[in-house]
Amino acid sequence: MNKRDPGYSKKLIIVGGGAVGLAVATSVRRHSNYDVLVFSSDSHASYSQCGIPFVIAGDIRDFNSLLLRDKEFFGEAGIDLRTGTTVQSIDLGKRTVIADGKEYGFDKLVIATGSIPSVPEELRQGASLENVFTVRTLSDGIRLERSLQTASSVAIIGGGPIGAELAAACSRRGLKTLLVNRSDSLLSHNIDPDMADIVREHLESMGTGILTGYTPEAIKGDGSVSSVTIEGKDFPADIVIISTGVDPETRLAADAGIQLGPTGGIMVNENLQAKLADGSFDPDIYCGGECVELQDRITGRPILSQLASTARRMAGVIRDNLISQEKSFGPVISPWVAVIGELEVGTVGITSKVASLNGIEIVSGLATGTTSAGYYPGSTQLYIKLLFSDRVLVGAQIIGGKGVKERIDALSLAISKRATVEELLDLETCYTPPVGTLVDPLTYAAKGALRKMTKVRK
Repeated sequence: MNKRDPGYSKKLIIVGGGAVGLAVATSVRRHSNYDVLVFSSDSHASYSQCGIPFVIAGDIRDFNSLLLRDKEFFGEAGIDLRTGTTVQSIDLGKRTVIADGKEYGFDKLVIATGSIPSVPEELRQGASLENVFTVRTLSDGIRLERSLQTASSVAIIGGGPIGAELAAACSRRGLKTLLVNRSDSLLSHNIDPDMADIVREHLESMGTGILTGYTPEAIKGDGSVSSVTIEGKDFPADIVIISTGVDPETRLAADAGIQLGPTGGIMVNENLQAKLADGSFDPDIYCGGECVELQDRITGRPILSQLASTARRMAGVIRDNLISQEKSFGPVISPWVAVIGELEVGTVGITSKVASLNGIEIVSGLATGTTSAGYYPGSTQLYIKLLFSDRVLVGAQIIGGKGVKERIDALSLAISKRATVEELLDLETCYTPPVGTLVDPLTYAAKGALRKMTKVRK
């Protein structure tokens, strides 16, 4: 059918079946008459990656519980979803993609290829041994769970959010667990060292062995893994999990002539349209998710915001632009929360380290409180750290037994509105003994920062 024919339906191809790809597909089909074709290299259609550590921990019954939609759902919605299918190349001139050796034409294209595990060079040889895992897909989680059932010891390389969550999960299962991190503190990209000490103490109380400031030199074994070498010493392990971060998956985009930024992510404009080699932005090519470079609201620097919540917001912007409701995606502050054992850990905005690297002078306020009235059963500790620059809130870190997400969400709005320390002190908060204290600990953290500011001014 000719494109000028009144009955012609525009062809939308989406490369990637994750949080962006499938959200765009279902929403576009609901609000337009696009023919939608989705290519996903994953063998599963739609599931929660973030839930994998909690299946390992036993908090969620099984991996089937993480499945959100099956292929039949997408078929009934009029979406042609090709799982287990790899796209070999994209030709922007011809407006085609090659997948499994066949050529498919498009009017609009969405690149949402996500990320791939980053494995340090010195560990790549050992990474091919049996019972060495990276945990990115549902299939990865299923294979890991199967191996854990007969294991007695686990070494986890990488102390970021996933590594810490998996360490807590393995310790809870009664496995001898070693967590090794290159940085001197855990969660070093997310929270400051003084806050990370709280997480470390909690993991150690669960029985997790922790080594920080060390980089493993090798993963050893004969066919199957047997140990991890650290500072010349071999630490026995039945299973090794490599959780040393992820890199944006941009090979297809780069090969097609789309520009990558300094972070290695795809460069886009405010409408999430791809930047081409000549500096222009292609109005028919949209990119979203972990493969895309964004701008940090506070530093103004390019960053990768590899969060499911960020990806879902990007999907909404792409959808609106595809159905001719122009919408933009601005700089991000990346609110984040994790559950590590019995602790909720959350952050938004910049850390002290990021502030230092960007020449931003900060004043911090730290407070300790409780999640409910001290006399109420089940009350737990709450730790709050607020960071201010020129009296404006630029970062927040909270750790506690509960109530972390809600406070981080509120502080995310405060940062986006450039709230000052005085405005936080004027904040009205609600109170009832089961869920809070008469004066919220946020107030004490803000007061602590204000006292420091007053001393500096004097």
